[in-house]
Amino acid sequence: MKLSQGLKIIAEGWVEKPKGFRVKYQEVLDSILVTKYSPGLDDSALESDVTTWRYAWKLFMATRSEFSEISPDEFVNITVVDDSDRQIPYYVTGKLVTFNIKG
Repeated sequence: MKLSQGLKIIAEGWVEKPKGFRVKYQEVLDSILVTKYSPGLDDSALESDVTTWRYAWKLFMATRSEFSEISPDEFVNITVVDDSDRQIPYYVTGKLVTFNIKG
């Protein structure tokens, strides 16, 4: 195959790397389930999906409760998204994962 053919194939089938990653989660504020991001949407995103997943897991571990209802200061439905708000597969399993599913 000629180089030009190979480059054409790559250009047509290339999946662009996300520009950054954020933890997407929900918490109850004034009795309403609110979606938030960390880092916030106005802040610079994290560069590594692995780092972001580790951060998500630590947020889950630090805020979880054992109650079936959402507790104050508890983060629920925690996942990692890219710069287009698409969920990113968990680097450990390659599957879509959500920590602390509630609500």
